[in-house]
Amino acid sequence: MRKPYISISLAAGALFAVAPAFAQSPPSASTIKQITAPEPAPALALGDDVAIACDAIERVADPSDVRVVLTIAAEPGDSSPGYKKILALNEKVTGSAVHLKVPNAPDLANHTVDLSVYVVNGPNNTDCEGGKYRVVQTPPPLTTGALPRNPG
Repeated sequence: MRKPYISISLAAGALFAVAPAFAQSPPSASTIKQITAPEPAPALALGDDVAIACDAIERVADPSDVRVVLTIAAEPGDSSPGYKKILALNEKVTGSAVHLKVPNAPDLANHTVDLSVYVVNGPNNTDCEGGKYRVVQTPPPLTTGALPRNPG
């Protein structure tokens, strides 16, 4: 009568000894979440015209109260241009957008920047984000996706 109990005890002991190995095994492929690489930042060339629209600009009383700052984003592989932020000059406010040209600052090309808009209005300062962009030396080629016309 003791034999069945001994064999059940041995089987249960073996199962408990192996259980941690099953608990630490990697999950099956169907339960793994796929992490994709982030989308690359859109390209802006030095001197490109940019318009940034946000709610904070709509309520501006004096267009001179709007400031646009380009902050160098720390992207892997980027070298430091020697500065962290650039205040854009000659911006123009029209409606709910501020228009500016990407500054031709030294060593700005081949860096990623965050555009930020600040509305300086005494105690009611506001800001908004204009997005992240990759500054390039020359504009990227335009692609329209249109097929060439058949001359014949």
